[in-house]
Amino acid sequence: MAVLAFEQKRRTSIVNNVVTPKGYRYRQLAVATPIFDGQGEIAYVLVEMIRLDILRKNYEQAILHEDENAVEVPGPDAAGDGEGGALIAESAPMKRLLDMAAQVAVTDATVLLQGETGSGKEVMAGYIHRTSRRADRPLVEINCAALPEALLEAELFGYEKGAFTGALSTGKAGLIETADGGTLFLDEIDSMPLVLQGKLLRVLESRRSKRLGAVREREIDFRLLAASNRDLEACVERGAFRADLYYRLNVVPLKVPPLRDRREDIIPLALYFLDLYCKRYGRMKVFRRQVLDRFQRYDWPGNVRELKNVVERLVVTSASGVLEIGQVPEPLLGGAPPPEKALEIYPVDWSSVYQYDPEGFSLKGYMELCERKLLADVLKKCKSTYQAAKILKTDQSTVVRKKQRYGL
Repeated sequence: MAVLAFEQKRRTSIVNNVVTPKGYRYRQLAVATPIFDGQGEIAYVLVEMIRLDILRKNYEQAILHEDENAVEVPGPDAAGDGEGGALIAESAPMKRLLDMAAQVAVTDATVLLQGETGSGKEVMAGYIHRTSRRADRPLVEINCAALPEALLEAELFGYEKGAFTGALSTGKAGLIETADGGTLFLDEIDSMPLVLQGKLLRVLESRRSKRLGAVREREIDFRLLAASNRDLEACVERGAFRADLYYRLNVVPLKVPPLRDRREDIIPLALYFLDLYCKRYGRMKVFRRQVLDRFQRYDWPGNVRELKNVVERLVVTSASGVLEIGQVPEPLLGGAPPPEKALEIYPVDWSSVYQYDPEGFSLKGYMELCERKLLADVLKKCKSTYQAAKILKTDQSTVVRKKQRYGL
């Protein structure tokens, strides 16, 4: 490239695929700029190199800092597995949950994870395993809703040769056996048939498991993590789940909050997934501020899984030559963005507000309008919500809560 810049007497650039001695891969932009002497001849060639992922992040930060209250990319409070399993702890509920998970992880106590579908129960289970003393042993996962009863029993407990028609001639170890020394994670455990619930309870109490068709039991040492998107206590009341198993599982209950209740994590998660998919698909993309604002206002009924899928779709469907992702297509996020409240175009003068909509006018609505306008004006002049709270003589958490409420 330097030779090409020397021959053509102009700046040239190329993109290289770099592989480090340890096998790490990244793309690199190299720019060669000829430097001329007083006689118009090239004295030397300056070559600059920068990794594209770093260039993208720098550009992203420049975009975000157009807004003085921009949210930064996830930092030390973010934990992930590199494949879209991100635990972002910017919000108070997630910080409390991670603190409790870290405290519990060092023990062998059974953990019951509950939360809505897509909220990140599987990721939390992985985090607990990785930070436990069993981290160097396997994490064995099974979704109890994905298999019929007969197959689920064979998968969990294993079988001896000839135990049933179609069984392997060598027999097969069950997942409980496979988890010996490690962690067994039973997802959607509320879908487990009552008969198997009784067998699982016996294994948990005796720490022994017997394959189908076997005579003797095997001693098993494993740590159990279970997850459910239903209220297991309500399932017990309906007779759909064994009470004794519920109490055996409910040693340490952890509830994973839905994404709508941890809005401080939405933008950091979106940026985490953007970085993940840019690396996976070899793209270089950034979100415009209006896209992140749209993410922030949406309620995410599909939780983190929905956010992850939306970000992947935006990355792969945006034009490859376009750097900025500037809008969200209408089919995503429940259609067109919600219209801005009519009050936002009102002046603060009460008589003008009343004349604009006499039927909708109220003291409460007018006071909210005044509060929103005051908060918006103060936030524009302040570099942080802490500074705004100081001016408004209130605490920072109140400013953050009202900022989110009014979509500022």
